[in-house]
Amino acid sequence: MEAELFVPEERFRGYVVVRKLGKGGLGEVWLVRHELLDTLYALKVLSRKIADGNPEYVKRFMREAKIASRIRHPNLVSVHDVGYDESKGVHYLVMDYVSGGDLRTAIAMGGAKGHREAVRIVASVASALAAGEPFGIVHRDIKPENIMLEPDGTVRLVDMGVAKVHGTDSLKTAPQTVFGTPSYMAPEQALDSSTVDARADVWSLGVVLFELLTGKTPYAGMNQVEQMGRLLSDEPLPDVCSVNPEVPAKMSVLIGLMCAKKPESRISGATALLEMLEKFGYEVNVSAKASYAADVSSEEKPVDYAEIMKRTAVDTLSFETEDEEIRQFVDELKRKKRGGAWWRFWRR
Repeated sequence: MEAELFVPEERFRGYVVVRKLGKGGLGEVWLVRHELLDTLYALKVLSRKIADGNPEYVKRFMREAKIASRIRHPNLVSVHDVGYDESKGVHYLVMDYVSGGDLRTAIAMGGAKGHREAVRIVASVASALAAGEPFGIVHRDIKPENIMLEPDGTVRLVDMGVAKVHGTDSLKTAPQTVFGTPSYMAPEQALDSSTVDARADVWSLGVVLFELLTGKTPYAGMNQVEQMGRLLSDEPLPDVCSVNPEVPAKMSVLIGLMCAKKPESRISGATALLEMLEKFGYEVNVSAKASYAADVSSEEKPVDYAEIMKRTAVDTLSFETEDEEIRQFVDELKRKKRGGAWWRFWRR
């Protein structure tokens, strides 16, 4: 068994380690306490295996810290420190600790939410996204795991690591690269994440709203190949009211506008979504103001992902799955050159 990176009470760069909060494919998160301030923070550490073999993930990790540290908003998790520790051989960042857990856990424990509570959560995330709109920031990975809840109910958005800025993707994501989580990504993002705009985040947030109202995602119960086929077909998402008849009919209309298969038919962004929610009769807090430390689009030199991937032989399909069937399926879809036969291809 591999030894733990930290042990409780260990000191690390001015912090005292309390306990591990979680571990994922890209790294670990630890609860730490600042030695002098006696304040709790979350320490996010990038996996050494990932960092050593995939330099683009290091750039993604640092990118998250850079964006999150420059925008201050009540619905965004702030980053306070970032760096590389030679003694441990790890890249790390220190961010706000949100003690209430994530929305995934809240849904798993409490099931579907009432429509007003669901809209409150979605509006809070939209408010955080709206703070990035002056810079053209697109999150590209909106999902319950990246939506944190304070004990008082305050919603905080995390993980800006796959964000793009000013529409041109200042990280220079390679064309045809796919970032995100299949259950929540927009159809256009499932084909090419390098070209998406704010409407992709609106789609993902629409899926989160569907899940909040029903306790499950639109294509729950299907394997990921089937989900991808449904996503890329012309067929609209299932009607939320057919899944949960207690949901107000206007929620079907709203989710339809958020999750229109064609981006041009979709709500255009987070600010527009907040305005739409008000038109639907919901009180949303659009007055929360963001503060900005500097222009988050400033870069010393953009990283050419295409060249990095050639040098490191990294697969350009970056779904959060290693399922070979999914990879083959998407590769074949791409070979169809975005033709009009997605649905027939899946049904064959």
